[in-house]
Amino acid sequence: MRNLKYFRIINNTEKNIIINSLSKISPDISSILNKIEFKLFISFNDSSSKNNYPFIFLVPNNLIKNINKLTHKDINSAGLYFGFIKKNQFFLSIEGAEFLHNQNLISEKHQICVNENGEKAILYGNKILKKMLIPIEPNMKKNDFLLVFNRLNELVAIAQSQVDFEDIQNLKPNECIAINLVDKGYYLRKKQ
Repeated sequence: MRNLKYFRIINNTEKNIIINSLSKISPDISSILNKIEFKLFISFNDSSSKNNYPFIFLVPNNLIKNINKLTHKDINSAGLYFGFIKKNQFFLSIEGAEFLHNQNLISEKHQICVNENGEKAILYGNKILKKMLIPIEPNMKKNDFLLVFNRLNELVAIAQSQVDFEDIQNLKPNECIAINLVDKGYYLRKKQ
């Protein structure tokens, strides 16, 4: 079976999937996606690989001119890896989360900070435990999307909270407060 690759600007259906998924994180997400400094592209790779979902890339306009000079079927990626689409849901990448954070689109209630031991554990793919936390925003709710930062304010993971803030005080130090969805250590652990 031959491999088919395809790289193009997203269509309205794909854009709506991305906006609907990200609007749960930030209501201002459509404003950033409608800016003219960049475009969202989708990359399809029809191969026999496992986890074959369309990847989304954030491409600045100055790079688009170069992309248009190439045959789109020969392009795998360009710009910033923003995430992927699976079953009509958009899943944000670490790079995409950092981009949105730098655009001030993710509120502090969706951010937590962990200590040095917590950072190490998270980079091995572990859950976030109560004992790993550095003081937390009191607005966290169960199932919230979270950005996890280390003590140097570097983004290390994306997580989903498992408890409300009020319940954290009642947890033991080794109890889970959030599930690690993706972390920067993933790139070292994944099969190449």
